[in-house]
Amino acid sequence: MRPENRSDPSFVPRLAGFIAFLRVRGFAVGIGSALDCAHALRQISILDRDTFLAACIVTLAKSPEDVPRLIESFDLYWSTYIEPADSKTRLAVSAPPSPPPDGVVSTGETAPGFRIAVDRAGVVRVGLYSPDAPSSGHDLRLLDRKRVVAIRAGVRRLRREAATRPGRRQAPARRGSIDFPATARHSLRQGGEWVEFRFRKPRKRRAELVILWDVSGSMRDHEAVLFALVHALHRVVRRTRVFAFGTQLDEVSGLLRGQSYFHAARAASGHLRPMGGGTRIGSCLEDFLRRYGRLLHERTTLVVLSDGWDLGETVRLSSALQRLHHLCHLVVWVNPYADDPRFEPATAGMREAMPHVDLLLGPRDFETRTGFAPERLAARRPQTRVGYRGKAFIAASQ
Repeated sequence: MRPENRSDPSFVPRLAGFIAFLRVRGFAVGIGSALDCAHALRQISILDRDTFLAACIVTLAKSPEDVPRLIESFDLYWSTYIEPADSKTRLAVSAPPSPPPDGVVSTGETAPGFRIAVDRAGVVRVGLYSPDAPSSGHDLRLLDRKRVVAIRAGVRRLRREAATRPGRRQAPARRGSIDFPATARHSLRQGGEWVEFRFRKPRKRRAELVILWDVSGSMRDHEAVLFALVHALHRVVRRTRVFAFGTQLDEVSGLLRGQSYFHAARAASGHLRPMGGGTRIGSCLEDFLRRYGRLLHERTTLVVLSDGWDLGETVRLSSALQRLHHLCHLVVWVNPYADDPRFEPATAGMREAMPHVDLLLGPRDFETRTGFAPERLAARRPQTRVGYRGKAFIAASQ
């Protein structure tokens, strides 16, 4: 590590470059953590490598799993001097390969490179190259208006038929348990004779929605219809929270709030452009639990839009999804291939996910009127758990 003076202003851009370098490598380093690290470094001698590293671990590592990765990134960044951007020198620094898309191992070389430069304003310019083809962006194609209207109607049916749970209050119904007080009142019209019975059943409470949208490379052929579905879900339930994930998790609720379908698609296309490539579902679900687990409760329906392709982290996927299944009311998995009658959950991710999924759907279920018919819902449930006060209150017959 090249000696730096703590009072030297040139150290500030280098520290900012280190924070940006960590973010590029998948660390969730916020502004608060960066400031904590800067304050900690003011209290120590940065010439002492071990103390410097310990300060970075304490302030920047979010979990025990981040510690070895942070040590590796620390050695990679601070062991090499990086020239400012106005210099002609560009120093190539080796970095671990980026995740191959959708679990497919690349047959090319496995030593992609990293090029970093710091400009005069302290902004770090990072260039990546990899043998795996980078994401070409998310230029979301707009669907026909009739399909968009049909998807919105399907979303309303999902909320009405599936994303509900029985409440404590009772409501009049054509079938159910006998409502004796109502029957007695009605009998007064018949001279006190109980000619007609009145029935009641628990009033349904509509659940809140949380959406996890897979935007990896394998979903590119289906991202147009899935985005229309995401926008419709957010439109029907205003408090819906939407999170996009590939190799990292990112909330995109602000891009959809108060926006029309056209403007939301344009905003999402620009925001999701850097994302794509491989998928780390298990890691992203763990990140969601750690950062946003408070959003899940007994009235929350979790909607996951993904094909289940994962980079081999199936154990982490299973444990995270089991925890999510325990916290929320209902787990709905929308697989773009589930519409095919020959579909089978053959991928490792789907095999691990199926035991923790309450309802498996395809995009076509939202476009057809019979997509949420009681008998079809019963056939699409991997686990049948119907009950009066049960967790997944989806009536098989109405």
